[in-house]
Amino acid sequence: MSSAGNVINLAEYRALNTREVIDDISARAFLFLRDEAEAEDVPMYAVIAEHMLGMALVVQAVEGSNAAHDLLKSVAAKLNK
Repeated sequence: MSSAGNVINLAEYRALNTREVIDDISARAFLFLRDEAEAEDVPMYAVIAEHMLGMALVVQAVEGSNAAHDLLKSVAAKLNK
C-alpha cells in the first residue's frame, strides 16, 4: 500500500496558505474601507477608486512605472475575462 496519497507537497501548501492569507487581508481591507465610507457617508465607488489609484502610485514609487502599468494591465485583464 502506497502512502503517496497522504504526502503533502510543501510548496503547494505554502502557496495555498499564502493565497488564503492574502485573500483574508484583502477581505479585511475591503470591510474596513466599506465601514469607513459608510461612517463618513461617502460613496464606496469613490473610496475604492481612490484606494486603487493610491495603491498603483505606491507600486510606482516602490517598484517603478513598469510595475505599476503591469499591475493595472493585470487588473484590466482579469476584469475582461
